[in-house]
Amino acid sequence: MIIGDGVRRNVAKIPKEERDLLRDAIISMHKDFHFSGVREDLPAGGVSYWFLQDNIHQGTHVHGGPAFLTWHRELCNRFEDLLREYDKRISLHYWDWNYDPANIPDGNGNFINLFTDDFMGNCDGNANNGDAGEPWLSAGFYKPDITGDNYRSDDETDLAHSNPFDPPKNLKRAKKTGAPRFVTPDGTITDEQIINAKTFKEMRKLLEISHNICHNYIGGNLKNGHISFRDPFVFLLHSNVDRLFAMWQYQYVKERLNSETVYGEESNTTSFIDPDDDEVKVGIASLLAPWAGYNEPMPATVVDDLPPRSKWVRPWAPPENVHLINKFQNVKDSKHISIVIPRKYDSVLEMLRLA
Repeated sequence: MIIGDGVRRNVAKIPKEERDLLRDAIISMHKDFHFSGVREDLPAGGVSYWFLQDNIHQGTHVHGGPAFLTWHRELCNRFEDLLREYDKRISLHYWDWNYDPANIPDGNGNFINLFTDDFMGNCDGNANNGDAGEPWLSAGFYKPDITGDNYRSDDETDLAHSNPFDPPKNLKRAKKTGAPRFVTPDGTITDEQIINAKTFKEMRKLLEISHNICHNYIGGNLKNGHISFRDPFVFLLHSNVDRLFAMWQYQYVKERLNSETVYGEESNTTSFIDPDDDEVKVGIASLLAPWAGYNEPMPATVVDDLPPRSKWVRPWAPPENVHLINKFQNVKDSKHISIVIPRKYDSVLEMLRLA
């Protein structure tokens, strides 16, 4: 196990030194790294790398459709790249959701708690009103005592308090006792079922259900899709989502690492409005927003024009993207090689070793 080898590992089994490095990088994303501009710009500028994660997910999050896994893979990969601006050795490690993260095997015969004030903060909904606390509180990830109007609301319809420059007032958790239980009306879902699913569509549906269960299991912010990416723990959860997606791909490398065959019947899907919930479902052939340069991943058949400037997300909006000279911007869909080929995971390397 070498820090800096680019492998994403079970976060409970890496050395404490590496967990500390990951924590410090996340904190630095808010304290030391900011995009250009100022709060009063339209769209807002000066946003910290960390606060922008909430801005991206709240504005363009992709659920319930073909691009659920691919959109979140892009989000995680870009997050890892930003972490590496702090320290190039960092990898986005994962939480193995078969275990209680507050009492998880460390690989050496012992158990550790990821929810401590020197790593992920409090997870008890009964302690301090469920506030995540340290290390996030003193780092400014949320400010419960903030006064005035410059705060970010929990209500996505509260446009007066939606500036991504501003801190939220709350960062809550209410983890359930024990490990997550992946029980649905149709039976229990296991990682093995996900990895061994016959088609991409079957796999991604099973994986999204398990993902939903884990969001609800941690509770608090993670229970609300519009504010879940205010919690750093969400990236450990989503790195595990991506790991299982990658393990499914490596079951049949020839077909599943090929952009033309990996997605099966969903390969050429485009975005559409689902009549069941009146929400946009993003297709595999749709451009990935906001990174393609606009906010809403809708085709011309859904909307006739780009959204108002107030809804655009910088730096993928004017003024940065005016001349398309922007290191953050990349006009691509889910068939792009950077999406099809996953980043390295310890469990995938073990699969290949045993093959």
